[in-house]
Order: sequence, then C-alpha cells, then structure tokens
Amino acid sequence: MKKLFLFLFLLTAMIDIAVANDGVYYTSGNLLVPIKETDISAKKEILEITLCKDGYANVTVDYTFYNHHKAKTVTMAFEANPPYNAGEPLNRKGIHPNIQDFTVLFNGQALPHRNAVVAVQYEAGVRSCNLKPIDLSGWKGFGDELPDSIDLYDNLIYNEKLDSISSFAYAYYFDAPFKEGENKVRHTYRYKMSYSVGCDFRVPYWLTPVTRWANGQVDDFTLRVKSEDDREIIMNDSLFLSTPFTFKGIGKIYQLQSDYYGYSQCLFAPLMAGNVLEWHGTNFAPTEDISIEPLYLLKGGVRGNMNRGRVVISKDGSEARYIADSGNNYFIEVQDYGLVPKEGAKVEWREATKGQGFVYLRSEIKKANVRQEPSMKSPVLFTLDNDGEIPDSYPCLGFVSHKEADGHYKWWYKVDINGKIGYISETLLIWDSIRL
Repeated sequence: MKKLFLFLFLLTAMIDIAVANDGVYYTSGNLLVPIKETDISAKKEILEITLCKDGYANVTVDYTFYNHHKAKTVTMAFEANPPYNAGEPLNRKGIHPNIQDFTVLFNGQALPHRNAVVAVQYEAGVRSCNLKPIDLSGWKGFGDELPDSIDLYDNLIYNEKLDSISSFAYAYYFDAPFKEGENKVRHTYRYKMSYSVGCDFRVPYWLTPVTRWANGQVDDFTLRVKSEDDREIIMNDSLFLSTPFTFKGIGKIYQLQSDYYGYSQCLFAPLMAGNVLEWHGTNFAPTEDISIEPLYLLKGGVRGNMNRGRVVISKDGSEARYIADSGNNYFIEVQDYGLVPKEGAKVEWREATKGQGFVYLRSEIKKANVRQEPSMKSPVLFTLDNDGEIPDSYPCLGFVSHKEADGHYKWWYKVDINGKIGYISETLLIWDSIRL
C-alpha cells in the first residue's frame, strides 16, 4: 500500500463584488477532487443540489472512480471558505459554522474525518491554500478580543506579535482507501445559501476542479437541481449548451441572454416543489463554475423596489414586461412568462420620474391616504381601500421627494385616480412598467 497526500478542494469560491459589498456570503459548493491525480480517473458523477426551505442547500454527489494502478490510500482535505459579512466568530476546531451533515461513504463504508484551520494566500488574484493546519495560539479572529486599532472582517485572522493579517479556510481531512479498479463514493453535506441586497438566495458551486483527476474530466456527468418550495431560478449555463436540459414538472424552461445578469447566457426554470431540472453529458471538462440565483435579478431587482423597467411592445401593440432576450424572441412577463418574436416588436424604457408606468397598493396595505401635495402635512383628498384580490392600477404621473418636518426626505408618487390628481407615499405603493 502506498500512501499519498493529496488535497480535496471542496467549497472554494471567490466572493463576487456584489455579495462582498452588500450581502452575506456563507460558503460555496464543490466537487471531491485532488490538486492533481495521475492514477485515478472520474468515470461517472451524479450531482444533486436541492434548495431547502430552511435557507440551506443540500448536496448529494455519487461518484464512480477508477484506479488504474495498485491500491493506495489518499489523504484528502475538504476545504471551505469562511463566511463573510455573517458575523461568525472563528471556530478554532476547524468546523465551518455554515456546513452541516458532512459525510463520505467510500465503497459503502463511512469514513471518519478530522478538522483544522488552514491558511489561504492570494497572489495576482490567484488563490492558493497551504493545507497544513495553522497553530492558532498567536492568531485571533472575529469574535476574539482584538486591539482597538484592529477592525477585522470575519474571513480574516490577526497575529498581534507578527502584526500580520491572513486569510484562512476550514478543512475536513479524511483517508480514502482506493482499491485497484472501480471505487464508489457518496458524498453529502448542507451549506447555507448566501444572499445580498435584491437577492434572497445565491447558491454558488464550483465545477472546474473535476479536471484535476487523471482524465481531466468526468466521463459521464449528470446535474440535478430541485427545490423544497417554489423558486424561480436562473443559472449560467454556457457549459451545458451541447445538450438540452430536461425538465420534469409544471412550467417551462427557457434559454436566456441578458445584459443585466452577471452571465450573458443563462437558463430559467420554475423550480416548484417536485420539479426537477436535469442535464446529462459525456466527456465533461468544465471551464467555469455555476451559480443558482433568483429570476428577479434579470428584472433589475425585486418588483416594487424599482422605479424603471423595460417594456416589450409587440407588433399588435400589446405590452409586456421585458426580462431578457431568448434567441429570436423576447422573454416577457404579464400574468405569466412567454416569448414575443423580435420581428416587428420593440423594447423601450419607462421610468416613474418621467411620469410613466402604473402604481398599485401593496398587498399588505388596506388603506392609503391620497394627499393634495407631496407632504405628510398636506390635506388628505380621499382614502383608497384595498379589499380586492386583484389590486387596482393607477397611472403614475411622477415620482418626487419632499423634505419633511423631521429633516428627512420622503418620496411620493404623483397619481391619477379616476381623473383626480394627488400624491401617495412610496411606502404604500408598487410601481410597475405596465398595467396588470
């Protein structure tokens, strides 16, 4: 038996600018792969990601590996980036605070694991990790007592004696006894979904490390994405264009192109409970990673928190919300999603500040005062009631701010209600580019 020390990079992802600046990053999903393996190839992989109701993503990966040489034990290290902006203290035992139920079944046998905190370096934007455990006796992290002069992020550690700050990661070590020939591995874990302003879930997952196996690919690859509750997702899919996705359940999937989303090419799927999005391909050698995010990112944010949007005007003059391009069509939304041929249609921007679009009372608002001027001190002209399932729409004539008595500015919609002009506080209304 020959013992090698190889590294299994799992859950390593760079935090993108949007998440780093205005959101909370917990960690990212990844594959069971070494730095570089020359004897063992990845024959088959079935990756299943489930978005859960409790804010976690469940991951189950079934692998078939083939060891082309004699039996050997490979010591692997499952590496996970620490949270950012989450306010989580350093776990000195090396256990990631946002990963649960980490298991590995190797040829049907459960493998024990051990934990450590390890150092991470960045040189010219390239991330590397020294998986030798750090002696934490001189290091402090978020949640420890630090000098008043040190304002430390929760993904860094500080050594006062060395006057040094370092990035770190959590590592899970285990020994994998590969026999000669075929080996079966089932790996499961849960990790908390990240979020940011205008994005209530984000599930990044690294696919590229699979190329570190001996064959530089996985010969037979299947991806399944599911959800425990109703979610409308988008996922960058340029890796998967060679073979169509299949979709089991209610609704349809669409291939989209967008100048708003971080990826120009993506896929939309209505992941209701019970729906399954699946892709299967061979000789899979990914050159990029994926991220599962909400559809409303393509709309420029959550409807009701935006005051401008694009409208598709079709050849017959009908109007719909523009979401993205879809080949020779526009992907649109009115009451439901659909396609409008580009030929004979046009897209235009509408903005509340220009007196365009429509407003609706928010569903939780039962009454709203319409005032003579945009001010809380202005007389009430009349009061609107919101007692119907389908809210009434009112033409938006403008969007203005007013400095109130407390010195704060408050925004108001100028509205036309059955020919009467007045102002309603923005906190009571939703703006939309089209009439429902």
